[in-house]
Amino acid sequence: MSRDTGGVAVRILEREYVIAATGEQREAVLASADYLNERLRELRRGGRVVGNDRLLVLVALNVVNELLKERSAHQDQAAAIERLGALEARLTAALGTLEPTPHSG
Repeated sequence: MSRDTGGVAVRILEREYVIAATGEQREAVLASADYLNERLRELRRGGRVVGNDRLLVLVALNVVNELLKERSAHQDQAAAIERLGALEARLTAALGTLEPTPHSG
């Protein structure tokens, strides 16, 4: 992967693409292209896929599936934190209504 003054030049499936990117986006574009190429190589090594278009579609679907799973896990975690916060508030309110027990001694 090389950098170009008009963007970032990346190589995917033996073809070069120049992707427009600001300075702060360049590293993310390069990392994304590296990740995509690695996933494409993995599928190719499996030997089940023929044709670059089909290969790209399968990798895109796999990556989107991973993203959706991560998003779902994050949403589940956020919901659990919200439920714990509500439970804590209920427990605090319940504890506030308890009368202190007299100490003998």
